[in-house]
Amino acid sequence: MLLALEAIYGDDLVEFRSKTGLRCFQIYIRYDLHDGAEVCAKFDSANGNGECPDDDCTEQHEDKQHDLSYSCNIQHLPPLILTCVLPQSYPSKEPPYFTVTAKWMDGPSVLKLCEMLDTIWAELPGQEIVYQWVEWIRNSSLPHLGFGKKITLGYDISAHKGDNRAISRSLSLESVIPWMLSYSSKKCYQVFLEDLHMCMICLSQSKGSNFIKFPCQHMFCFECMETLCRMHVKEGTLFQLVCPDTKCTASIPPYLLKRLLSEEEFERWDKLTLEKALDSMSDLVHCPRCATACLADEDNNAQCPKCRFVFCSLCKDPRHPGKPCLTLEEKLLQQQASGKIAARGMVEEMLSIQSLYSDARSCPKCRMTISKSEGCNKVVCIKCGQAFCFICGKAIIAGYNHFDRNCDLYEEKEKDTTDWRKRLDQLEAKNRRRAQSQPVGSTIKCPKCRIKIHKGDEKYVYCWACQASYCTLCKKEVQFSGFRSEHWGSPQCVGIKF
Repeated sequence: MLLALEAIYGDDLVEFRSKTGLRCFQIYIRYDLHDGAEVCAKFDSANGNGECPDDDCTEQHEDKQHDLSYSCNIQHLPPLILTCVLPQSYPSKEPPYFTVTAKWMDGPSVLKLCEMLDTIWAELPGQEIVYQWVEWIRNSSLPHLGFGKKITLGYDISAHKGDNRAISRSLSLESVIPWMLSYSSKKCYQVFLEDLHMCMICLSQSKGSNFIKFPCQHMFCFECMETLCRMHVKEGTLFQLVCPDTKCTASIPPYLLKRLLSEEEFERWDKLTLEKALDSMSDLVHCPRCATACLADEDNNAQCPKCRFVFCSLCKDPRHPGKPCLTLEEKLLQQQASGKIAARGMVEEMLSIQSLYSDARSCPKCRMTISKSEGCNKVVCIKCGQAFCFICGKAIIAGYNHFDRNCDLYEEKEKDTTDWRKRLDQLEAKNRRRAQSQPVGSTIKCPKCRIKIHKGDEKYVYCWACQASYCTLCKKEVQFSGFRSEHWGSPQCVGIKF
């Protein structure tokens, strides 16, 4: 008989050796709660502080004075233990000696189970009764006790006296409820590891041990999530490290990222996360000289703690109290006036800047500069994930309604560089005339050492002191390789007077 029970219940049956020669064993009976159950624990506030024993519980106040109850959902109940000792006269004359242990049940409930086991023996005398007992407990004991979708545990009372075979709850509900929740959680995880699941990314089936389950309860295979997380960390798109489910935006917690990323990748994620947090601080700027993080004051001024440079946090120039920040055009004009840059060089620099900014916009959320080479005018910032219109720079929450009312979805913004190009053409013509006004055979000054040298060629001159050749139009040193005429008058040639 015992061999048959071992074949049916497997590891849930444990046999013990008895000195008396009687056969003794325990069977762990596990309840199948397909849809889970709500466990409601009643507390008497007069005997306790009335605090919820677990964070997952939901407090429910009873109408009775001084009574409180807490409810929580449980998927798996702790097993009931049936301990049996088979007498010599079993099964012909005597039933097994047994005890029923349910550490979470009330005493009266366990007593009812013992009485029902006696009733079953009385109805089936002389038969192998253990199997009938186990199956009745597993399938019918909860309805017999009035436990359906809701299991109510009564007040803490002293140990039930009368039937020593009924071993019920001995600890307080403040200890039993967290224990039941912990058991249910571990059992759910064990079931998850053993079951087959489908990854909605690669559409392949595998055991739960090959899956990653997020706190939002969505799960995907380890290989897909590893590839996805590594790609986003490599590209720096941390805002996309969220649950891949189309209707979920829950972030992937750091403890799961540590499992999915290598040590170097996790360090990079940690560094990028810190940088993102610092960039989100409106009063934090970086020193334009040494890139050290600094805090700006109310007047938009900051002092670098490393190099002690005091600068404006808006334009990154040296501090200029009472004066507005210079635009890029004003800065170039200032450099040209001081002789640091030639007139044509200033114009070309301005053309280059205008051309660059005509294809770039700043994100309205994080202010990161974004360039668009082609496609529609709805763009998404790769740093913070903010969508915005590339024409007007307005943030877009969702959809394309903005382009129905305001801007065109595929309109290209024209580059307004006409005035600067006209000025560039005027400078070229003027400098060419000045260069040609000094005919071949005249004396000019070396662009570098300023000694007088003979102009023996209309386009290039040679200085014996410097041992170098210079262009008569732009005064730049020329390294000849091939035909001389390739440099003079070319787009790289900047025209200024000697």
